[in-house]
Amino acid sequence: MKIPNMEVVAMMRVSDLMVSLEDYSHVAVGSSLQDVMQAVATAMMGPAADPSRPRDRGVLVQAKDGRVLGKLSLWDILSGLKPSFEPPVDPFGRVDDHLLWSQWLRPELAEKARTTRVEDLLKPPSSDETIEAEAPLDLAVYRLIRGHHLSLLVMRNAEIIGVLRLSDVFKAVNTMIAATKRQPTPA
Repeated sequence: MKIPNMEVVAMMRVSDLMVSLEDYSHVAVGSSLQDVMQAVATAMMGPAADPSRPRDRGVLVQAKDGRVLGKLSLWDILSGLKPSFEPPVDPFGRVDDHLLWSQWLRPELAEKARTTRVEDLLKPPSSDETIEAEAPLDLAVYRLIRGHHLSLLVMRNAEIIGVLRLSDVFKAVNTMIAATKRQPTPA
């Protein structure tokens, strides 16, 4: 993707930078969390069709009819592995968070990854996790920053048609800044 100048970036739409559904990693409903982890690991470290394109940091979940139901991010995946525990009651309100998680990374984790299904973790995307394909890029930047999202699901006619990744937006903004001439500072 070549971004010629600041004016072009300022006029860009989400659809100009989004990754199509065909080009984004995906798994089917019914897949295990272990399958999801493998798909994301392959997307992050495997051979890339386009080496200039940043790597995926999540996976789309597809229904049996091919519709995309949502996306699982790295946050969702690791959160799906967290232990179920009740924090100890401390009358002084002191709880060592590390202590609560200290038993988490154990061999039982693999069993949890094998038995947890994507539908156990998948939530319908909220309105702040989606953006219309023809929305201006500045609105996308605002939503990504406000929600601390790694990506947004791109919509057209209430259907998911792609993914806008923070890494692609960062690349576009960086290219725009690099293409501008530095203004002399007043003495």
